Amino acid sequence: MTIFIKELRRGLGLRASVVISLVLLALTVSSLLATVGAFDGQSPSAPSTVSAPQEQGSDPEANLPFLFAVYIITWGAFFAYVFYVSRRQREMQGEIEALKRALDQREQAEAQSESES
Repeated sequence: MTIFIKELRRGLGLRASVVISLVLLALTVSSLLATVGAFDGQSPSAPSTVSAPQEQGSDPEANLPFLFAVYIITWGAFFAYVFYVSRRQREMQGEIEALKRALDQREQAEAQSESES
């Protein structure tokens, strides 16, 4: 899966890969909701697992699959954000180290040129 994400990011860019990842997450959640709906006690011949609006108001448990979907999407977005921030932090730390090395080399070169003069 990691190789797929790296290739996707390389080919499409970061924003497109994030959008595609969120779409894949939404499709996964919708398939989970369909599975949960299949086991909610209704017969398989029922045309839909969605209740009429007046019935949903009297049964708070009817909204639990939606709550579960929002919960999964929220945690998925949170972990995607943490992953993105940690990756950017590592990249910036590498850039800082490279700048420190370049500054040290420049200072050494200046010190050598002053000692030779």
